[in-house]
Amino acid sequence: MIRKWGIARRLTRVEWNLLFRAWGLLLLVDVGLRMRFPLRMRISAEALRTSNSSSDPAPIQRVSRMVNMASRHHLFRMTCLRRALVLQRLLVQCGFSTRMQIGVNKERERLGAHAWIEHDGRPIGESPAVVARYAPLAGLGGKR
Repeated sequence: MIRKWGIARRLTRVEWNLLFRAWGLLLLVDVGLRMRFPLRMRISAEALRTSNSSSDPAPIQRVSRMVNMASRHHLFRMTCLRRALVLQRLLVQCGFSTRMQIGVNKERERLGAHAWIEHDGRPIGESPAVVARYAPLAGLGGKR
């Protein structure tokens, strides 16, 4: 508990803002998926063309970190799909172009799936080793 308080004290005002926005969006997405409401979280093609020209990955990593922190401290278990939808929304609002990837794999007769967001072809907040285990579904995120 003391460690968590130390982390919270070090957050900047911008990070607190992102954390609260991510937490609220995660709740909306979770409720929407549970109730089977048609979610309007999909980002428009026009918004995807708006690209932040900054080569600095710090803002992307900051948003990803706050989404992950919000999901770890949420009321409900937040899946990769919920996190990916919220991460994409927040990054597009910051002016970054993104692509959602949904991949599948089969291990020991079990079908697995994973959702993640990419910027400039690189996964955000995901280990390349984790992403490499999944084959992207055709038509959703393109081929690697």
